[in-house]
Amino acid sequence: MRPRFHLALYWFLLAGMLISCSAERKLARKYVREHQGEGIMLMPTNFLYKENPGAYIDTDKFPSSDQQDSVAFYSSNYVQYVSDSMVLTLFTNYLIDGLVDYGYKVNLEDNADQFLSSGKPTWIIQLSQLQLEENFIPRYIYGYDDEDEEYMDEYRQNVISLNSWLEVNHLNAENARKQMLYLSGFIEDDPNQVASLEYYKGQFYMVNSRDTISMRDVYSMAAASGKKHAELLFDYFMNDYIRVNMPAGDAHRKEMHFDRKLNRIQAGLIEKFDLVR
Repeated sequence: MRPRFHLALYWFLLAGMLISCSAERKLARKYVREHQGEGIMLMPTNFLYKENPGAYIDTDKFPSSDQQDSVAFYSSNYVQYVSDSMVLTLFTNYLIDGLVDYGYKVNLEDNADQFLSSGKPTWIIQLSQLQLEENFIPRYIYGYDDEDEEYMDEYRQNVISLNSWLEVNHLNAENARKQMLYLSGFIEDDPNQVASLEYYKGQFYMVNSRDTISMRDVYSMAAASGKKHAELLFDYFMNDYIRVNMPAGDAHRKEMHFDRKLNRIQAGLIEKFDLVR
C-alpha cells in the first residue's frame, strides 16, 4: 500500500448542518453556473525550499546557521535527492489543469496583457513559497529474549510534507481583499505495517517489511497537491462571491463546498486554506 497524500490541517467538525443556508446555497449555485470563462493570472514560483528539521546536528561542532543548514540537507534521506524542477513542474501543471477543469481561463504572468484585456479578468494568484519538508516520527518495538527479558528498539516513520503560501488578489470587485493562504499536506510510511523484533542465538534482529516512502511517492504528492489546490481555490473563490453578494441584512452563516464529481453544493468545508493575513 503506497503512502497517500493527506491534508495536515483544517479538518473541521461539520456541526450545525441543519442551520438554514438557503441564501448561501442560491449564490453558490449561481456562481457555479456563471463563473465559466473567468480569467486567472497565475504567478508560479521557480524555487523550492527544502527543510530537514528532524536532522541531528552537533551545534558545538557546527555553530553557524549556514553550517547547520548544510548538515541537515546532506544528512537527509529524501530532500537532497529530490528534483526541484520536477516537483515545481508537477505541482504547477496539475494546479493549472485543475483550474481549467473547473472552467477558468489560466494565464501565466508572461501573458499579463492578454489576461487584463480578456472579458473577465478576475483573480491573480501568486505562489509566494513552496516548501518540501522531511521529518520523522520515532516508533518503538519490543521483543523478549529466551529468559523473557524485554528489549526495545527504535525506528523512523518517515513523513514528507509539502507546504504552500499563496497570495490571492481579487480584481475589479467591491470589498476586494488581498489575502495570503497557507496549506500543508503530507505523505508518510504506511502506518498500518509494523516492524518486529526477533530473538535468535543470543541476538535481536529487526524484521522490517514496511512500505516506506519512495521518490516516486514524493513526485506523486506534488501532483496531488497541485490538484488539491485547484479544488480548494474553487471553494475559496465561490465563498468570496457569496460573501460579496449576500443580501443586505443576511448574515453569512456557512461556507459552501462544490463537489464537481457529483455536481452538488454542500454546506460546510472539511478542507480549506488557513488564512495567514
